Amino acid sequence: MTVIPLKMNKMDSAISPMFGHAKWIAFIDDAGEITIEQNPHDGGRPFMQWLLDRGFDTVVTQHMGPTPYQLFTQRGVEIYYPGDGRVTMIEALDGLREGRLERVTEANFHLMAGGHHH
Repeated sequence: MTVIPLKMNKMDSAISPMFGHAKWIAFIDDAGEITIEQNPHDGGRPFMQWLLDRGFDTVVTQHMGPTPYQLFTQRGVEIYYPGDGRVTMIEALDGLREGRLERVTEANFHLMAGGHHH
């Protein structure tokens, strides 16, 4: 299952630049079924635990702090960076399927940590 933070509860929504504080979270199962749910938490450990309880192996996000990054990667979750600017969920999923998204590692983690504006 893939997790993507969204700005709106719509299939053509842009990805939210704020992972844990995104208003909506898309869950895409292995069959490609997309479910969008309201984020019941405003970031922090409760949010991370809520996600972990769902069971997922992939995240596509433009920003993630070091704490969730370490927690998720320790559990074998792969994290992908869809690029800067406005990227829609559909664009991100296409990129993921086609192998065009950059996988986030310790070496390029700064992509997500840097240049973040509230």
